[in-house]
Amino acid sequence: MGTSVGVGPFRTLSTIPAAISRLDRSIGASTTTSLRKSCFEWSSPSTKRFQRPGCAPFSVRADASSREFEDSVNTSSRPSRFSNFGVKNRIQFKAREVRRGENETLTKYFATCAPGLETVLAAELSSPLIGAQEVEVGKAGVSFVGLKVTGYKASLWLRTAVRVLVQLAAGPLPEGRGRNDPVYTFIRDAIDWPSILLDDSSSHTQQPDSNERYRPRSNSGGRGDEMSNSRAGTATHSAQAPRFRNFGVQSRVWSCTDIHNSAFASVRAKDAICDAMREACGGHRPEPPEHGGSTADVPLFLFLFRDEAVLYRDMSGVSLHKRGYRDVMHRASLNEGIAAAVLTIAGWNRAVPGFGDANVNAPGEERVLLDPMCGSGTFLIEAALMASNVAPGLMRRQWPFQKWHDFDENAWKQCKDNAVSMQQSSLSGVRLLGNDIHAGALSLCHRDASTAGVRHLLELSCKDIQEYKPLVVPSLVVTNPPWGERLIDSRFCRNEENEWVYETWQGLGRFLKSQCSCADVYALSGNAEVTRAMHMRADKKWPLVIGGQERKLLHYHVLPPRKLA
Repeated sequence: MGTSVGVGPFRTLSTIPAAISRLDRSIGASTTTSLRKSCFEWSSPSTKRFQRPGCAPFSVRADASSREFEDSVNTSSRPSRFSNFGVKNRIQFKAREVRRGENETLTKYFATCAPGLETVLAAELSSPLIGAQEVEVGKAGVSFVGLKVTGYKASLWLRTAVRVLVQLAAGPLPEGRGRNDPVYTFIRDAIDWPSILLDDSSSHTQQPDSNERYRPRSNSGGRGDEMSNSRAGTATHSAQAPRFRNFGVQSRVWSCTDIHNSAFASVRAKDAICDAMREACGGHRPEPPEHGGSTADVPLFLFLFRDEAVLYRDMSGVSLHKRGYRDVMHRASLNEGIAAAVLTIAGWNRAVPGFGDANVNAPGEERVLLDPMCGSGTFLIEAALMASNVAPGLMRRQWPFQKWHDFDENAWKQCKDNAVSMQQSSLSGVRLLGNDIHAGALSLCHRDASTAGVRHLLELSCKDIQEYKPLVVPSLVVTNPPWGERLIDSRFCRNEENEWVYETWQGLGRFLKSQCSCADVYALSGNAEVTRAMHMRADKKWPLVIGGQERKLLHYHVLPPRKLA
């Protein structure tokens, strides 16, 4: 039984309690209680030791960060489910298609994100802007099903995702034949590769030529022999070479019997695909992409867990956090997807006028967001894009799926036209304030905001936080102060750097108490020691993984100044 979490775009997780109640009634309270047990550590190839037995890296099971986020919206727990990479029960060998009527076919997708942001991503996918179905939270991602247009909408509108993957095939790893390993055998037989990689104008089959330079690989699964006609000096071809879409393969391996190395799995997957293409296309095969797998016409992802495999096509190519408005990065800049997720947790998507029924503003009340240490302005730019209802995918010029054989140009154009029509060029009742001591960082903020088209919405200043006084008292403060790790250049300056970081957080605490009375504050921290310098108690904490490092998002509520007797 699939459990869909019906979450609106701006109502966040308010419907989860009802979903849990329905689950209790349908499968029994005792079963639901057992399903609610959470994994408290996220596992990856580099953190395998934290993996709880029986929990797949992408299994749909509650994690600590998701639970903390739900606690913030007064939801004590949610149903958890087991599945490997979003495939329930026994994995089917071919890509699953869910049919709803004669003319409508749903495809299975998986959207990845930073660990700790799965619930935020699920809320985005369930919104009317995307309309995904059967949304299920997993580890470092969310599975869902939908039409082809659903994948296009997800690519355009998702702010917190890393990439959107389309499932091609799934199933148990077969036993290798001869010297072929299980990965080779699975990939070679997974799908009809010519239908994916041959250009539409090419013939899908050609007979191999006896003098062909590239010959089909033998059944042993070794690399195909590259033979040239040395006597003639050049290879002769009886038929024109077909045109291909190039491809790249990235793999992730966890707890498999015979495969333990992700790089080896990628190589064997490429070998299998090239052999399949050589056999079907007269000895010809696609050339590798010039600038790596992320720039390939057909980027592929292979996930292997406990001898089960899932193969995806990557709709995104380059990570979705790269919106397109940045060409120069400050060394301490925050990932755009992380910034959008933090703003969502902070309630900014609900606080902006026009964002649905969950508008928390009283009529006529001005909503002011402040980042007193804005740096290159990631929080401010993402907040402006959210407030203007700008789809982040509109700023990207090219997508891999535009080169695919099943690309629907009309549907894609309609999705983009609809997104453009929903933009708001001017805002009322919203102000975005930013400050930073470094003029160079503010220069980048000006530049990036202009590229994103939101420069006119930002009010920036360049002052030390001890001297800065906002034009108005903010209602929401979101900031990413120095952590004490990301700005350190060498061990020689570590002590001096830590002292500076401690003073920075101490100054932030004084600023909040004096200038931000009654405001809600959300601060990212990578060092529990320096946060104590604020002399403020965080009432909520969300564990996140940023750049492979464990961090925390802290929430503070600034009390009003004490009245003197």
